[in-house]
Amino acid sequence: MSKPVKWWVGTAGVAMVLGTAAGCGTHPAAKPASPTLAVINGQPLTKKEWKVAVNAIGMLQQQTISTSKSAEKQWVKQLAIDASVEQYVLKHHWITTAKAQTEAKQIVNQNLVGNYGSLSATKTALKQAHLSMASMTTFLSQQMELEAAFSHEAKLVKAPTQAQLLAYYSVNKSQFTTPIKDEMRMILVKTDSLAKSLMTQLQQGGSWKTLAQKYSLDTSSKGKGGEYGWVDTGSQSGFVTPFYTEMDKLKPGQYGIAHTQYGYHVIEVQATKPATVQSFGSVKKEISATLLQQAQDTAFQTFSNKIAKKSHITYKI
Repeated sequence: MSKPVKWWVGTAGVAMVLGTAAGCGTHPAAKPASPTLAVINGQPLTKKEWKVAVNAIGMLQQQTISTSKSAEKQWVKQLAIDASVEQYVLKHHWITTAKAQTEAKQIVNQNLVGNYGSLSATKTALKQAHLSMASMTTFLSQQMELEAAFSHEAKLVKAPTQAQLLAYYSVNKSQFTTPIKDEMRMILVKTDSLAKSLMTQLQQGGSWKTLAQKYSLDTSSKGKGGEYGWVDTGSQSGFVTPFYTEMDKLKPGQYGIAHTQYGYHVIEVQATKPATVQSFGSVKKEISATLLQQAQDTAFQTFSNKIAKKSHITYKI
């Protein structure tokens, strides 16, 4: 499976996906072995299945998912919605259980095993996440059913108009603005007195290359005579606050000293490039893709809520 797995965003603002065995709702469900959290059109969602969903998302997204009581309630609500959608998808033959399972197995073999390097390493990682190959495959099968619903609804969404694209560009110009850049060089030393001495020498025509190679503690620029080249200003520079605060004060040809946790930095700004705004034409495709994705997500959420509203859902928590 070449396309990426989609993680649907639920009401709690986090990725929420179904971890229950979804069916068409035409046969009575067997009595679950674990406590029931909700019943969706006769199909139970159990606590064990909820934990599979939590563990699977945590493993795939490499983060810890909250299992507090309040989070559990939010989960169950979203999982119930997902269950109703999965049942609808299967009932209307937008995808079959067999196809969903086949696609899930492909994801496990190509993506999951590929990521961990081997089948044994994957099984070890799954075990550490309190999962098995079978439970992860079932989880991903249900994702394929949800993706079938998303794809069906996404096809009905029209591409954004030129007016919508221009409106987004106008309101969000900061997203397409390249920040001011400084061409900068720096020498890092341990003491303020040495920094001041070096700055005096440099201002009097001393060699940056010679002094940087002799004194600088900054290994990344030492061999280049302290040269850093073009860097963004402000916090976008990636430097610590005292450093970029001092650098941003300087005009081309000016020197300054910044004191940080690393020591004392002798800084020179050699040149400055003004901020530039990307043209509408150059970002039009990017904006179009963003607005289309937003519209498709909204359409899917609207569809999901509509199906859930028509379903018979009973909560047990």
